[in-house]
Amino acid sequence: MLLNSFLLSLNAIASIFLMMAVGYGAKRMLRLEKEHIRRFNSLVFHTLLPLMLFTNIYTSDIRSGVSLGCLGLALSALLALFALTWLFVKRIEPANDQRGVMIQASFRSNFLLLGLPLIRELCPGADLATVSVMLAIVVPCYNVLAVVTLETFSRREIDPRKILLGIVKNPLILASAAGVLANLSGLRLPQCVANPIAQLGASASPVALLLLGAEFEFRSVGLYRRNLAVCTALRLLVYPGIALPLAALFGLRGPEFAVLISMFATPAAVSSFSMAVQMGGNPELAAGAVTLTTLLSAGTMFFWIFLFKSLGMF
Repeated sequence: MLLNSFLLSLNAIASIFLMMAVGYGAKRMLRLEKEHIRRFNSLVFHTLLPLMLFTNIYTSDIRSGVSLGCLGLALSALLALFALTWLFVKRIEPANDQRGVMIQASFRSNFLLLGLPLIRELCPGADLATVSVMLAIVVPCYNVLAVVTLETFSRREIDPRKILLGIVKNPLILASAAGVLANLSGLRLPQCVANPIAQLGASASPVALLLLGAEFEFRSVGLYRRNLAVCTALRLLVYPGIALPLAALFGLRGPEFAVLISMFATPAAVSSFSMAVQMGGNPELAAGAVTLTTLLSAGTMFFWIFLFKSLGMF
């Protein structure tokens, strides 16, 4: 089981890095300018990622319900850690375009892409309704917090009306809301509509990874080494180091505990790069944060899985 979990993490991370490497190579071979990359990123952010979110939520079994204890703990821990991260990063980093990126990379995990595969591996045959409901609730929560963060640090004066407008107009939040409404209403799209939406949504992650690789510069690791060290430690060590022992203390076990591993112990979300670029965050720092947390998560995820599997949490 532990070896399979490690290989699952390693294979997922190797696939991510291979697609990023293709993007990096394409930029060199085709001599792509940053403006070209940003335009393609706009397409991903406004079209492909929203379609992916809509499809994931629309096809989830969110009517089956979820443990209120699991959901309450997940959201409480997320919001508390988000607030503490905000205060900490604001204190140590003076540049606004880097503050927002660091906070987002710290709290926003790759739960959307790695959640279901990880649960299937950790708890074979388990009911996946818990994961589906958590996806439908946590992912929109991630998006709202990310918009608030990036909007706040993209301007000198905080304007609550503009932040609220940014939330309402954000394509990822609109897609999440549409997915929840379509799911709960029982709406069934015809195949001629559902299939293209699903196919385009499935292309979001590969295209986002290609663009992430194209944006990445090795010099950014050295240039932002302190910032990257902070958000990487928060994402891979501090967040799971606080949330997972709390879950064990509150008696969560089995699939419910495994859901929290996939939420708190996975690397920074690939979509955080696209959102940071579109909303005025530092693109090199955003690319470096996703790259570094993904690289190091093979070891840290194995550690957390090994630790809590040994303790009988799942």
